Amino acid sequence: MIIKIMINNKYKDLNKYIDEFNTSKPFPHLILDNFFTKNFFEELCFELSHKSKKILGKEFSTSVEKNKIINLNNELPQTINKILKKLTTKVWINNLINLTGISDLTADGGHNEVLSNFHEMSKSGFLGSHVDHSHHPTSNKKHVLNIILYLSKDWKSDFGGNTLLFNKYGSKVEKFVEYIPNRLLIFLHTPYSFHGVDELKPNKNQVRKTLYLDFYSEHENPYSHLSLPFKNHFFKHGTTFVLNKKLSYLKPENFYYTKTLLRYNFNKYK
Repeated sequence: MIIKIMINNKYKDLNKYIDEFNTSKPFPHLILDNFFTKNFFEELCFELSHKSKKILGKEFSTSVEKNKIINLNNELPQTINKILKKLTTKVWINNLINLTGISDLTADGGHNEVLSNFHEMSKSGFLGSHVDHSHHPTSNKKHVLNIILYLSKDWKSDFGGNTLLFNKYGSKVEKFVEYIPNRLLIFLHTPYSFHGVDELKPNKNQVRKTLYLDFYSEHENPYSHLSLPFKNHFFKHGTTFVLNKKLSYLKPENFYYTKTLLRYNFNKYK
C-alpha cells in the first residue's frame, strides 16, 4: 500500500527559499534534500527495484548523450504516477509560483507521450551540455522551469552521474549538483540554462534513475521581474547541445547538433 504522506513538511511552503533560488549561480535554482518523507521514498525505491517489466522507451547513444533511456509515460510504476499527479496539482504549482514569481505557471500535465518524465542512465552514460526546448510541442507555451528528482536509493558519490550547471555559453561547468538519493533540484529554464550529466563510472552497475518535470508560461517575457546574470530575454529554440570541440561540428554524424546550434544563435541575435 502506498504511503499517503509524500512530501517532507518543510517543503510545503517554498517562500522561505525565494532569496536562495533567485541568487543561486549560474542561474536561479534550488536544491531540496530529503524531499520525500522517509517512508514514502522507501516505498518508491522498493517498487522501482521490484518492477516486473523493464521500463522501455527511447534509447540514446550519440556523441552528446550515451546509455540513456527515457520512458514515454507508459507502464510506469504506481508510485511514479502518484508523484507526477502530486507535483502537477494546483497546490504544488502555487508553491512554485510563490518561489519563482512567474504568476501564470502551468504544468505540462505529466502524462503525455510527447515529453518524457522517467529517465534511466547506465554505466558510462552521460549527457552533454545543452539547453532544453523553449516551447511546449503542442501548446506552444514558453518553457520556464524544470524539476529533477533523484530516485536511485543506494547511490554513492564515486558513481558519477552528477548534474552539471554551465555558464551562459554552455562551455564551462559552473556548479556540480551531486546526485544524492531523494534530492530535488528546481531550476529556472531560460535560453541560457545549459546543463548536463557527468559520466557514470564504467565499472559500476548502478542505474541512475530520475524523474523530470517541466513547467510553462504564456508571458511575453516570463523573467522580467528577475535580475539574471545574463541578458533577460526569451527566444525560440529547440533542444540545443554544445559540443566539446569546435571541429566536431564538421563531422557528418553531428549535422543535427550543428544545425540546431546555428538556429539557436540566429534567433538569439536577430
